[in-house]
Amino acid sequence: MEPRLQVMLERWECRDPQALSGDAGARQYYRVQHPQLSTALVVLYPPKDPEKVDDPYFDFRALQAFLDPVVRVATIIQCADEARCMLMEDLGDVSLEKRLTLHPNEETHWAGEVARLLANWLGLLTEGAPSRAFFMLRAFDRAKFEFEWTYCRENFFQDFLQKEPPHWLERLMGEVHGGLEPRARFLAHRDFHVRNLMVHGDRLVMLDFQDARRGAATYDLASILFDGYWDWSPEARNLLVNRVCEELGWSERLLWEELNLSALQRNFKALGTFGHQLLHKKKAYFASAIPRTLRHILGHFQRVNHGEGVLAAEHWMRLAERRLLRGEE
Repeated sequence: MEPRLQVMLERWECRDPQALSGDAGARQYYRVQHPQLSTALVVLYPPKDPEKVDDPYFDFRALQAFLDPVVRVATIIQCADEARCMLMEDLGDVSLEKRLTLHPNEETHWAGEVARLLANWLGLLTEGAPSRAFFMLRAFDRAKFEFEWTYCRENFFQDFLQKEPPHWLERLMGEVHGGLEPRARFLAHRDFHVRNLMVHGDRLVMLDFQDARRGAATYDLASILFDGYWDWSPEARNLLVNRVCEELGWSERLLWEELNLSALQRNFKALGTFGHQLLHKKKAYFASAIPRTLRHILGHFQRVNHGEGVLAAEHWMRLAERRLLRGEE
């Protein structure tokens, strides 16, 4: 047993730890028996990376306190800062992805709840955020975009597809980044998708928000509208788009001018994550997200009539399918 876990179990009078699969991060999750709450989660954070300014452990704590009055987030029951451990509310195992899979007839209802969360991020949370708060001082700027594009190039194109991205795509992504950088005026969750939303009773609860930062108004919308884990119906998509248009006071044409940029940047970033998790972390849990995300990218190129992009996306889809079928490491 992890030494920190044993110490925390004794301190918090919990028992019977069961390891959970966790997420794409380095955190470890354990469901434990709690003397008053039936079950709770012990979350173990890795040591702080001395080369990085951000600290996910303390960032999570601070953002949880800021978000909690406006949107539903998991309650922190106890903290052990010296050990970088938290005892948290157990929200169960029903993610929005699982709920939609089991009850597809509820999609419109949950799309409405997602739209309400998006509106809160764009409205109350952005307007109420202190200008000097750490999460408002960091943004999706050119350096961040270039880092994420390099991550995609290395983990998806070079390692997964085993080929380099075309030169025209390098130029295009530079244009996308340049178009998005000055639009970073809204607080964005940064990883807003159906696996980071839990269904608890009749409400959605948000997870994994410690990387929140300023971004374009359409960043979170792009993340969930073109989700690597779920295909929304046209009705649900329209509901999401219309609610964001309403919150921003934008026309749909104006929204899509920015959303096309956000969607390309976000989906290529996600492909880097999926390639890394599949090949280097050996997490097959992410395999199905690659072809779905490539279909989204194909749709983006079709929507803007980018013929070269359409042909390339179709080619990448064929390569990815063969790679996944081979199951080679």
